[in-house]
Amino acid sequence: MIRNVLKNIFTIISVLIALSSCKNKKAETFDALLTAKESRAFSMLVGENGLETIKLNQLIAQEYGQALHTIDQQELVFDSIINDIKKADIVGLVEGKEVQLEAINYYRSLKDLFMFSRKEIEQEKLMRSGTKELQYAAQDQLLVLAREKQIRYQQVYKSSEKLHAKKKQFEAENGLK
Repeated sequence: MIRNVLKNIFTIISVLIALSSCKNKKAETFDALLTAKESRAFSMLVGENGLETIKLNQLIAQEYGQALHTIDQQELVFDSIINDIKKADIVGLVEGKEVQLEAINYYRSLKDLFMFSRKEIEQEKLMRSGTKELQYAAQDQLLVLAREKQIRYQQVYKSSEKLHAKKKQFEAENGLK
């Protein structure tokens, strides 16, 4: 009789360990996905050979069409990152949905910030090739755009803080750190 009770307890403990390890593996997989996407975005935006560096070199060379094309490529990368995070399997993960939503919001705000360059490039083109009146108007518009861009930076900072806080909660709840 004691043997049967111990056998049942051992079976229950084994099942609980198996279930909890599955959750941790799933959480680890989701966390690894977020880390990979962060690395991809970082390489694109800050890497020595990243798309942002390429775009800035094109702007220095006044190759505005090429720079706009590079922004299109950046947009595709952001869209890919966002879609991969949307598709992630988060069912059953504590704080999984919250982290997923914050990550999507963060990459959307980052995308908005870097896609904003299109407007700046259009004004830069006018400053380089337009009449004096167009050049002055473009300069004025660049000041307006700079203020708008500052708002986008603030949105990125807020999104980043929210993501970081939710990710810490997620890691704690799922035993990752």
